[in-house]
Amino acid sequence: MIEKGINVGSVAGPGDSPSGPPRYEFVTCDRDLCVGCQLCEFACAMVKEETAHILRSRIRLVRSEPVQMLSIACRACAEPACVGICPRPGAMFVNPENGLVVVGEDHCDGCGWCIDACPFGVVILNPATKLAYICDLCADRAEGPACVEMCPKDALEVSTPELVARKARERGLRQLLEELVVDDSGPAQPAAS
Repeated sequence: MIEKGINVGSVAGPGDSPSGPPRYEFVTCDRDLCVGCQLCEFACAMVKEETAHILRSRIRLVRSEPVQMLSIACRACAEPACVGICPRPGAMFVNPENGLVVVGEDHCDGCGWCIDACPFGVVILNPATKLAYICDLCADRAEGPACVEMCPKDALEVSTPELVARKARERGLRQLLEELVVDDSGPAQPAAS
């Protein structure tokens, strides 16, 4: 599968067919585009829990000072801490088809160990059911994640670790090139501050 010029099919895990979806996809947020409107949280809560209560969302808006916003959902870690620490067999596992963490609702007892273990803080305890829940990229929606679809600034997208790393390298290169000024009389010189 080719996405934006990158062969993301090569990131599939063992046992995945080359024609299958890339493994470890997750929702990413461009902090330069996010305005903190929380529509992603509302969209998620409406689609997944049929409520407009943002605390029932599987994506969270994180605000940091001075005024920086970032939405974050499950990062589909290669070795998820939430799965590794769960004391109940079958309560949390990685779906071998897509690499997403799944909560086995029949086995989860809401102990919260997974919540404490997640380094991103994206495992949530459902206040109504007292069970853990986590982003599944709206697997039941043909259109994909509701949060991505609803974002008015296109700050959210489904990505992979490889694509995130590529974008970071491209951003770094653009910044470096902006800092260099090409002088006709010689090699590139650092820009004056």
